[in-house]
Amino acid sequence: MSETMKSLEEELKPTKPVWREWIESIVVIGLIAIVIRSFIVAPFVIPSSSMVPTLLVGDYLFVSRYDYGFRIPFTDIQFLTSEAKRGDIAVFDYPEDRSKDYIKRIVGIPGDEIVYKNNVLFINGKKMPLESEGVYTYFMGDKSSDVSHEYKEQLFDVNHSVLRKDYSIRDGQWKVPEGHYFMMGDNRNNSRDSRFWGFVPHEYLVGKAVVVWWSWNSATNAVRWDRIGSLLR
Repeated sequence: MSETMKSLEEELKPTKPVWREWIESIVVIGLIAIVIRSFIVAPFVIPSSSMVPTLLVGDYLFVSRYDYGFRIPFTDIQFLTSEAKRGDIAVFDYPEDRSKDYIKRIVGIPGDEIVYKNNVLFINGKKMPLESEGVYTYFMGDKSSDVSHEYKEQLFDVNHSVLRKDYSIRDGQWKVPEGHYFMMGDNRNNSRDSRFWGFVPHEYLVGKAVVVWWSWNSATNAVRWDRIGSLLR
């Protein structure tokens, strides 16, 4: 076959319509986005003040999906699992309504004895030291403001900030079972957490919060530029 005939055949070959190429590209991009969000990293926004001062209302986070293992979407099937660490800021399925995502700090790992008394945390008989940082004013989810006392809490090898008032909203003693975790909000007087609804099974863990990528203060209609890029611990 001559070069002229080959060229003619190539010209006569049907080409994809532009709209079809666009649709295929969108489908591929969508599939990649689903894989990334399901298994690698996902965005979350903070709607409440239960983790103040570590996380503020209007903080947008990236959450690592693989720190605790990979979970097949819409199931409890996990593979390549790994234990969560005490002190991690974790996103998880809310035990009383798994359609909701919650975010708290892991303070108790399997086998831990947790005691919370008079706004002081004890783990395995050891008091978690607190150092006063003064008064802290913040906005809540309804845009109203509140005032509390800020402390640095030494959670074994994790040093982080907590808020406390002069009274405790829930005292108690708990033994963390195997495969479960005890969660608490850093805003100890404004957090509904494991003190109220119990332990979180490992298969409920969604991921570990790692960085603030955007922060919007809806109470003042302003960007919190100083928080963008903040690593979480």
